[in-house]
Amino acid sequence: MSDRALEDHADELLDAIVRDMELPQTSSQQAEKSKGHAAAGGLTKVGQKHASDRLESGFKLDQLVSEYRALRASVVRLWAEAHGDKQGELTRFNEAIDETLAESAVRYSELMNRTREQFLAILGHDLRNPLGAIAMGATLLTKSESIDDKQARVATRILNSAGRMTRMVNSLLDLARTRLGGSIPIVPRPMNLALVCQQVIAELEVIHPDRQLLLESTGDLSGEWDSDRLTQVISNLVANALQHGEGAVSVVAQEHGDGVILQTHNQGAPIPGAALKSIFEPMVRLPEQNGDKNATGLGLGLYIAHEVVAAHGGTIRVTSIEKEGTTFTVQLPRHPPRKTDRRQPHPPP
Repeated sequence: MSDRALEDHADELLDAIVRDMELPQTSSQQAEKSKGHAAAGGLTKVGQKHASDRLESGFKLDQLVSEYRALRASVVRLWAEAHGDKQGELTRFNEAIDETLAESAVRYSELMNRTREQFLAILGHDLRNPLGAIAMGATLLTKSESIDDKQARVATRILNSAGRMTRMVNSLLDLARTRLGGSIPIVPRPMNLALVCQQVIAELEVIHPDRQLLLESTGDLSGEWDSDRLTQVISNLVANALQHGEGAVSVVAQEHGDGVILQTHNQGAPIPGAALKSIFEPMVRLPEQNGDKNATGLGLGLYIAHEVVAAHGGTIRVTSIEKEGTTFTVQLPRHPPRKTDRRQPHPPP
């Protein structure tokens, strides 16, 4: 973020602080503040607003805390210059508090995230067996000749729901694996990207018979990739375009130098600028553009797509302009790098 963008709430916050300082305060009110039980007011409003905006911009807890540290340090320095603080006691005291606060926030955030991700990993692993049993039972029912049409339809719905839940569980396991220091596992084998695109398009056409899906493939699209994982990427990108876009969705795969490029494109309202900053982060869901309020998901599709592409040594980016629509572009080398080199950082917010 630019300096001007980082200063977006400074005026509001300082005004709220001044108004709070001008109000009379009893010793009991001061004690409640020290315990985090202050009555809601102007500081609460601006603090919550600032936290929400920073979360959308991809800030972490320690980065949010550092902003308040910087603001307080600036005010203390200016006050000391105007009123005198020859020994620097006030400044040093605040610096010590800030340093301790920052270290505590970082450690707290790390432990909280690790505990949450371990919980997701355990939950996802333990759910796979009962889901497998449900899917197997529903499959047997759909093939049985002793049930009527109504019962067969119910069994099909159970099977489809179990499949959807299994995909969600697999997404949670992928999330936990990457957040606990690993990476998306891939098994590269010789394959043709065009065939995978055709398979995904055919499956999604059955699910979305009212939408037009266009596929264009040119050049040599062979390489060493993980077919199942690239199926995930293409499926997630096209499903995202169907959910948030309008009209036809196009998929273009073409040869590009020593690798290949895959693009998905859809028309419709552009992705908001704030959402673009964190679009490949986990648990981020885009606002609905087509009025579909019943769409469900974990907000992991684009994150997993990013991690799979990174595991192949590739890149993924997005452009979204009102007149031109939204385009996701995946660039892949024909041969993934060695395992130790596959992990790529997220693009900066």
